[in-house]
Amino acid sequence: MTMVKLKMRAIYKSFLSFIGFLIVIGISLGVLYLFYDKVSEIGSDIEVNGNLSINYIDGKNFLVSDKEIIKFSVTNSSDETSLYNIGFAQVRGNGSYKLLHNEIVVTEGELKSIDEITTDFISIEAGETKLYTLEIANTGETPLKGILNIRVQEGKSVTFADLILKNTPASESSLTKVGYDAGIENEGLIKSSDDIGLSYYFRGNVNNNYVSFGGMTWRIVRINGDGTVRMILNGVTDTIASYYSSSNGSYNYKTSAMNEFLENWLENNLYDYTDYIANSKFCNDIIYDDIYTYNSYTRIMTNKIPTLNCLGTAFNNNIGLLTIDEVVLAGATPTSYNKNYYLYDSNITEPWYTMSGAKGDASSMNLFMIDSNGNIRNDINGDLYRNVRPVINLVKNIEMEGTGTIENPYRMVK
Repeated sequence: MTMVKLKMRAIYKSFLSFIGFLIVIGISLGVLYLFYDKVSEIGSDIEVNGNLSINYIDGKNFLVSDKEIIKFSVTNSSDETSLYNIGFAQVRGNGSYKLLHNEIVVTEGELKSIDEITTDFISIEAGETKLYTLEIANTGETPLKGILNIRVQEGKSVTFADLILKNTPASESSLTKVGYDAGIENEGLIKSSDDIGLSYYFRGNVNNNYVSFGGMTWRIVRINGDGTVRMILNGVTDTIASYYSSSNGSYNYKTSAMNEFLENWLENNLYDYTDYIANSKFCNDIIYDDIYTYNSYTRIMTNKIPTLNCLGTAFNNNIGLLTIDEVVLAGATPTSYNKNYYLYDSNITEPWYTMSGAKGDASSMNLFMIDSNGNIRNDINGDLYRNVRPVINLVKNIEMEGTGTIENPYRMVK
C-alpha cells in the first residue's frame, strides 16, 4: 500500500512538472510573440532585397518644411560583392539634397518633382555595412515630400574603371619622386587615394590613356575614388577665357567667369552626351593665410607634396579644370619644364588654366597655369584671357571598349 502511494505521488509530481513546463513554454511564446511584434514594428523600414539589407533608420518617407537629416544603412549579407543605387521616388516640391558617407559628400544636387537616381553602380563588399547621412533642404513654398529609394543594381558590373585597370595594372608607387622629379618615362597607373576612396592616376609619358568621346579626343587623368573616370581635353577650346571677371567679382569657381564659360562650352559641344557625364567632385583651391600665401603654392612650390585630397573648397559639378596637384602627379615639376608627359601638347602654344590659386591678395589672384613647355607658371593673373582645357568625369557604369592607345582609344560601346 505504501509502495502504491509513493508511485502515485511520483506520478502526480511528474504531472505537475509537465504542467509547469507547459506554462513556462506558453509564457515564453507569449513574450517572444510580443518581442517579435515589437521588433517587426521597429523594423518596419528594414527591407531585404536579394543579398542586401537596407535599414531606413529614420524612415524612407520624408516630409520637409525646412531642413531634415535622414540616416540609412546598406548591408551586404552575401559572400560576394554586390551593386546598388540610391535615388528618390514620388518627389513633390522643390529642394536640395546632400548625401554623405563617412562624413564625405558622395553627391549633391536639386530635388524636383521627378523620380531620379542620384548615384548608381555603388559597390559593397561581402559582409560590409555602409552608413549614410542624407541632408534635405526645402527651397519651395510648400512642403517637400518624397520617398528615399535604394535598390539592387542589375546589369553590367564591369565598369570603365575595371577596363582601365585590366589594360593597365596599377603600381603601388611611382618610379620617380612626385613633386621633385619630372615624370618623363611611362610610369603607367599609380595607386593612391582621394576624399572618396581608392584612386589611381596616370603619370609620365603614358600612351594608353586616350579616350574618344563626343567627337573629341581626351586623356584620362585618373580614376576617382567613387569609380568615375576623370579626363582632360587633348587640346584647348577654340576660344580663350579668363578665370575672373569684374562683372561678377569672384574667384570662387562656382560663380566665376570660368565656370560660365565652361558650362556654355559643355552645352554647345557635349549636350547629347550629358547622360554620361558625372556630377563629380572638383577642388577649388583658393584658400590663403593672413599674408595672402596660398595653400596650394606652399604645398606645391615649397613643400612639394601634391595630393588628390581636396584641401581647398570641394564642390560637385559636371565640368571644371585640373588642380595643380593633379598636374604635378601627372608628371610636371615646380623646378623645370617637361615635354615628355601626357599633358604636354606641342600644339598648345600659350599657357592654360588650372583651378588652383598661386599668388595674390583678396582682390587679385594669380592662378597656376601650365605653359607651352609644360612648365608650371604662377605669375599670370586670373583676369587675363588664356587657354582652357575642359575636364569632365565619365559616369561609373558607362560601357566602353578599346585599349586606350591613339590607334584604339577607349570609346563608348554602341
